[in-house]
This record gives sequence, C-alpha cells and structure tokens, in this order.
Amino acid sequence: MATFPIYIRHFDGSQRAFDITLTDTVKDVKEMMEEGDMFDLIYAGAELDDKQTLEPNMELEMVVDRQKLAESRADEIFDYEGSSFWEYGGATTESERGYVEMEFPPPTDININMMPFVFGDKNSIPSEYHGYLPLINSCWGLRSGQICYLTIQESLVKKDTSQRRAGLHIETPGSFENLHPKHRLGGGQNSEINWGAGIMKYSCFEGIYMSSTVSDSCRVFNCRIREDKLTEPGIVRSHGDVSHLEPEIKLACERRKKLSAYADNHVINMKPKRLYWITDRTPHESLPLAEDTYRQYFRVVSPSISVWFADHSTANPLGIVPPSDVIILKGNKFE
Repeated sequence: MATFPIYIRHFDGSQRAFDITLTDTVKDVKEMMEEGDMFDLIYAGAELDDKQTLEPNMELEMVVDRQKLAESRADEIFDYEGSSFWEYGGATTESERGYVEMEFPPPTDININMMPFVFGDKNSIPSEYHGYLPLINSCWGLRSGQICYLTIQESLVKKDTSQRRAGLHIETPGSFENLHPKHRLGGGQNSEINWGAGIMKYSCFEGIYMSSTVSDSCRVFNCRIREDKLTEPGIVRSHGDVSHLEPEIKLACERRKKLSAYADNHVINMKPKRLYWITDRTPHESLPLAEDTYRQYFRVVSPSISVWFADHSTANPLGIVPPSDVIILKGNKFE
C-alpha cells in the first residue's frame, strides 16, 4: 500500500516525519511513537480524535495529555507507605477528639529562620524566644541533646499574598543539581539533600514541625516523593519546586485515600494553633490570605539536614552552630 508523509512537531520543539497509509488513524500514529498515548495531536488548533484518518503532508502538533501522564506516573513518583503528615493529638478527622490547641505568646515581630539550638536545653535558646518553649517541647519525635533548627516569623500579611513560600514545593531541594551552580560543590551534583527527613512508623521520627495562628494559610498533601526519585532529573526542580507535578500529587492523594481508614486527611488546609508534622518530601504550599492579617508562624526542623544556608539563616547569638557533618553554604541561594 502506498505511503505518504505527515509531520509532527514534538513537544520538545523538534519536527518529526512519519510515513503512513490512507487507512492509518491518529491512534495508529500514536502507537508508532515512543510516548504511547500520553499525548494528543492538534491540527489547525483543534484536537484530533483517535479514530480520525490523516491526509498527506499534514503538519500536526504534539501536546502532552497531563491527566494520562499523571495516571501513568503517580505510582512511580510517590510513596504511599505510612503518613506524610500528622496532627498533634492523634486525631485525624473532625469527628474525633484529641486535638491539642497550641499556645502562642504575644507577638513581638520576631523574624528568625533556621536558628540552631539544642533540643531539650532552653539555655541554648535566647530568652526573647522562650515564649515558644511550649511549642518547641511539643515536637514529640525529637530527642534531647540534638541540634535542631528554629524558625519564627511574626508579621502582617497583606491581602492576596502569602507569608511563606507560595507554590507547591517540598522542603528538600532534592539534589545539589537543583541548587545555584555556586552551591553544587561538596556533595556531587546527584547527591541527595536531606532537609529534615522524617518517617512515620507507629509514631513520627525527625521531620518538620510547624504551626501558625491563621486558618487556611498553608495546604498540605498527604503523599511524598519517593526517595529514589529525588535525584532523578525533572522530578524535583529548583529549591524543591514540585508545582509541575500538581496533577500527580492530587492523584497520589486520591489513591492513598483508598488505602486509608481516614477519608478526610489527604489534602488539608492547616488549622490555627495546631501543631503539624511533615516530612521533607511532603508537598505543601503557603496560601494567599483573604484580607490583611497578622500571622505568627512557628517551625522546628529536625537534625537531619545536609546543608545550612548561612545567608538565609539566623545565627544563634549563644554560639550554637550546625554540627560538623552539615555543609555550610554561603552566598545568596537564588542568585
């Protein structure tokens, strides 16, 4: 049977030629391509049906079908074993008792980030932050004597803005490859970076603890990037950005929901004055506020960090520093 060419502009920008017959359909062409059926073919701005036949010398455009791609990749990228976030008090649905409301001190416009301190030793924390000792001591998966890292931000948040980092991200940058080029030394480009770690097996160990005074100011997704995917190119982007994986993240939470006894703890907007635990691979995002609001934010990161960004962190005036196995990186991490 006679053949004729068609031309397809790949989503990587290249143009590819395929020889087909008059009876070949769009589905037949998709089967010729290594991407399978994870994409749609567009002609003159319209999506072509899989049963449609093609004409000689047609110039088509290849567009990724994000939902199909997400369905094929969610299980490969995300780990469902155990919980990826937890709420202090043990309750995981509104109908259960056991939630513990945290006590925040009166605000004084504190703004510290990743300040090293010795967990369990109040004398390693400057006295002006002692109002947060009850919150610090509630971080149940940490051990006394460990060097942990304290963040407190008290500030007015303007309407339609977020106090912390917007956009879906995880706390670990993934690998040194995802840092600014000047910071890729010391671990090798494909070395995994820990930034709190965290594991849930009957209880929480290490990880990241956080709380705030404002409802619906942070959203958390109960899934986590598989550890072996952290260094795979394209999975985790610059500084832990996973916003491009939003369809996969939502699908992973839906799939985990079917495996869990709890129906409502897979995507959660954090409630005020409750202490939450997450891993450094748990997707989350700071949310814009509906009106001007004063917000107090608290976080403790476990000792399991690989790097400490000196220019973006607060030195402890009492002389507590990261341990010798933590790489201290200097300079702006964004420039």
